[in-house]
Amino acid sequence: MRRISTILALLFAAGLIVAVYVGVLYFGENIKPIAPKVEIRVLPGAYLRDVQNMLVEKGVLSHPRLFRWVAVITGKDRKVQAGRYVFLRGMSISRMLHKLSHAEFEVTRLTIPEGFMLREIAGAVERQVEIDSAQFYRTVCDPGLIKQLGINAPSLEGYLFPDTYLLSWPISSHDLAKLMVERFREVYDKEIADYAYAAGLSTNEIVTLASIIQAEAQSEPEMNRISAVYQNRMRRGLRLEADPTVAYALGGVRRGLHYSDLKVESPYNTYRNKGLPPGPICSPGLRSLLAAVQPLGDCEDLYFVAAGDGKHFFSKTHEEHMKAKKYAKALRDTIANQKSEKAAQKLPASEPAKEPQKEQGQS
Repeated sequence: MRRISTILALLFAAGLIVAVYVGVLYFGENIKPIAPKVEIRVLPGAYLRDVQNMLVEKGVLSHPRLFRWVAVITGKDRKVQAGRYVFLRGMSISRMLHKLSHAEFEVTRLTIPEGFMLREIAGAVERQVEIDSAQFYRTVCDPGLIKQLGINAPSLEGYLFPDTYLLSWPISSHDLAKLMVERFREVYDKEIADYAYAAGLSTNEIVTLASIIQAEAQSEPEMNRISAVYQNRMRRGLRLEADPTVAYALGGVRRGLHYSDLKVESPYNTYRNKGLPPGPICSPGLRSLLAAVQPLGDCEDLYFVAAGDGKHFFSKTHEEHMKAKKYAKALRDTIANQKSEKAAQKLPASEPAKEPQKEQGQS
C-alpha cells in the first residue's frame, strides 16, 4: 500500500512538473526592451501550419508542437484570420494565438490628397497598399463596376474620395474602389444633393465642376468665387477656358501650359468646347464640392488670373482682365527673380579661376 502511494505521489509530482513546464512555455514571455519586431502576412485561407512555419522561420516560435497542440485543443486553429501581424521575439504562445484568433492585425494606411488624378491615386495605392497600379486603374475604369456603383461618368475619376483610409490587408482593387466611392457618398450628402438639384445640375456636373475648382484654386477662401466665375460664364454661354482641363486633356501634365497646348483636340479642352467636360478631372475634396453648389453670391466676375503668390486677380470685363494679366505677369516675374536671387545667395562662393600655366618656351 505504501509502495502504491509512493508511485502515485511520484506520478503526481511528475505531472505537476510537466504542467508547470508547459504552462511556462505557453504563458511565459521573455520580451527584451529593444526586442525586434517581426511581421508575417497571413493570406485568406491559410492553414495554421503555414502560420506556424512562418513564425518558426522568423525566429519567433521556439516550440511549434506545443503551439499547434494548444491551438487544436482550444479551437483557435480554425479562427486564424488573414492580415499583417507583428510579433516580438520572446512573446508567449498564448499571446501569439490570441492575436491570430482575434484579428489583432496591423492596419494599412492609405492617404489620398485632394486633387489627385486617377493615375496618381493608382500610384499611391501601389506604394501604400501593394495593389498593382495598372490593375487598380483598370478596375476603376471598368464599365461594369461603374454601373454597379451607380456612377454616371466615364470612370470613377472624381468619385474616389481623397481621405486617409485604415485598411485590413490584403484588400482587392475592387473592394478598395467600392470603399472609396462609399466614402464619397457619405460626404456628398443630401444637403449637397439638394443644392445641386436647386441649381439644375446633376451629380456628375457638380463633381466635375468641383474637380476644376479643386485643381484651379490655390487657397480655400477663393473657391466660392472661382465657382461663381465658372457658373457666370456658363450662364452667358462663354467657354470656361480652364487651364486644368487642358492639362488633363494632355494626359494630366503638371506643368505650365503653352499657347500651342490650348489647341489640343479633346472633349476635356474647355478652350475649344463650351460647358463642362464629360467628367471630373481629379478627386475634389469636401470644400470644393461645397463651393460648386454654393458659389459666391452677387458675384459678377467672369475672369481670373493667378497672381503667383497663391491668389488670383478677378475681373468683370475683358478689358480689366487684360490689365490684370499684365500686372500678374509682372508680379510673377518679380517673385521668380527674388527666388533666383535668394537661391544664388545660398550657393557657395566660387574660387577665382587660376591662370593657366604657360608651357616652356611659350611667350
